[in-house]
Amino acid sequence: MPDDMRELWQKQDTEKVTITLDEIRREAWRFERKVYRQNMRGYVAAAVAIAWLSPLLWRNHGWHLAPAALALAGVLYMVYQLHRRGAAREVRADLGRSASIESHRRELERQLDALRAVRAWYLLPFVPGAAVYVVEVIDHGPDQRMTLSAVIFVILFAGGSLLNWLAARKLDRRISELKALERDSQ
Repeated sequence: MPDDMRELWQKQDTEKVTITLDEIRREAWRFERKVYRQNMRGYVAAAVAIAWLSPLLWRNHGWHLAPAALALAGVLYMVYQLHRRGAAREVRADLGRSASIESHRRELERQLDALRAVRAWYLLPFVPGAAVYVVEVIDHGPDQRMTLSAVIFVILFAGGSLLNWLAARKLDRRISELKALERDSQ
């Protein structure tokens, strides 16, 4: 009986999903705004990190400059990559329905590629500064500040990885839906 139900379910006619040009444009605009807001949060976090790390360059000397300098380099690299890879591109208003779907799908794929590589360009640039900081603190003897910093770093790194992985899964599903729409409209 269960196999019969599955077969019946799989053989049933499916209703073609259609989407209007206005719906595609609204979806693309909402996606562009979402990416913009996410990127702005990244830029604000980078500004806060720069404001927090910069005084360390003036207070510390010699080897003690390394953690802050490496962390600042990581922040600047992340900001550059966020701007280069993460900035949303608009779907042109003069495109027709099929071209708008294709253009929006390509932008989703570009953002998906950026998300899939986020550990390399958004998270890993902070590892050298954190590692040197840990070495420096171990050299002076571990303390509560080092432990707390390490825990916060691991939580942020893992949390950032998880959030970006979830966002990538969601984008991947939407890309598949748009590809199906493109096939149906041909």
